[in-house]
Amino acid sequence: SSNNFLFPQLAFLSSSAMGAQLQGCGRICWTDDTPSGTKASAAPSAPAPVAAASKAAAAPKELQDWAETARVKCTPVMDEGFICMGSKAPICPPQARKPATGPINLQALQGTWIGSGGAAIAVVGTEVRLNGLPLKAHPIVLDDDGLVMSIGTLWQLQGWAVCGGLEFRASSTRENMESARSEIWTRKETAAPELSEKMKLLGYAGSSANPLGRGIEGCMPGTSGAEPGYNAKKDAEEVTLLCALVAQWREPNTCKVQSWQVVPDFTNRSQTGLGVELMHYVASSIREKGFKKRVGKNGHDIPVLVREPPGSASQAESLRVWRTRVAEEEGFPPVRARDDTETFTSLGNGHFFQALNLFATEWHGINNDVTYKVGSDHLLKEALEEGVISVILKHETPRPVRAKIADLLNAKREFQWTLNSDGSVDTTRANENTDYCSQFEWLSKGMDAEQVNCLVRTHLGIKESKRIQG
Repeated sequence: SSNNFLFPQLAFLSSSAMGAQLQGCGRICWTDDTPSGTKASAAPSAPAPVAAASKAAAAPKELQDWAETARVKCTPVMDEGFICMGSKAPICPPQARKPATGPINLQALQGTWIGSGGAAIAVVGTEVRLNGLPLKAHPIVLDDDGLVMSIGTLWQLQGWAVCGGLEFRASSTRENMESARSEIWTRKETAAPELSEKMKLLGYAGSSANPLGRGIEGCMPGTSGAEPGYNAKKDAEEVTLLCALVAQWREPNTCKVQSWQVVPDFTNRSQTGLGVELMHYVASSIREKGFKKRVGKNGHDIPVLVREPPGSASQAESLRVWRTRVAEEEGFPPVRARDDTETFTSLGNGHFFQALNLFATEWHGINNDVTYKVGSDHLLKEALEEGVISVILKHETPRPVRAKIADLLNAKREFQWTLNSDGSVDTTRANENTDYCSQFEWLSKGMDAEQVNCLVRTHLGIKESKRIQG
């Protein structure tokens, strides 16, 4: 290289140092049949061909040829993992932990542990705390000799694990524990060096670093609420894409839109439309808790709609599809949008607008004997009469762009825009909202119409309905 040409002495020293390292490596990795009483030379030479041949006798011919002609002196013949490229020699593995022995009584469980799934476990007496929450229904169970049998009906004790921790089986009974999933508890002080990286890979980093302070209900280590892998870069890229697409295709100003003007866009929720069960769930929530007007970052989501002029092909298709689905499902409110007037198609907040239409038409509930009426809710009355401030996209917005925006609005629910006091919305940036969010709300954002209907029925405990199929 140019550096070696300019500084030949430096290159010579570097190669000499590398050679010394390789020879030192050979003294560790290579052994020959030299008697123990023979004094080693200062610069060990290559092993005798006979010794090398004896060590490589079981090797294929190609490997023997390489060992005799191309192998770096003093490096092993049979170790395929050793590739001498001038880098550091292989690091010896740490000494294996000695498995713990002895009886596992109540005293042996005391203290803090880390579960296989990353859960922080603390044992005080017979009480077990998982991520700071006591497992009141699952205290430690002991046998007549005072030895630990199980953690309630959650885990059956198998014994000491090879790593020095405790091995449990995720079984409610000891009779069925042999084929059950293994759960390993490791002492917190032992697992501490690896815990931070593991928790990050499980999704607990950034705004989710504090398990008990997470915004989403139940999303703590050891629960099914953990997303598979925290990826701040992916979040940033998708939010940036959403903001860029909306900024590119939106109209400069927001607009107040009344619910009767809105129908679902044909690209939303994988073209499955709206879930009638979720729409009525939203309406019931407004009826019970009152209408939550958007102010700043609080209240309902900011709708994203596409303006559709009368007579356009996209307006005709949206109205045709929506009218067909309303005719097939009596739970939907009647379509009041007309072909000869301007309409809007919803990419976000589709269930919200149709829930408002339930109140505007005083429609009946599907899972209870109620009629949706405005009553004394003046904020709801204002939304119906004056409309809701919305971000408006241009009619020319291409179908793939509409579909992508609709998908990202649901997928990035936790990133929100701010509604300014003058009614404007800066869609060029979004802030992450870490406030409380139920698992039900989180799951409902990413499902199609059929899936979300099943979710609502499960959430409400509805077991008898003509909409249940199969």
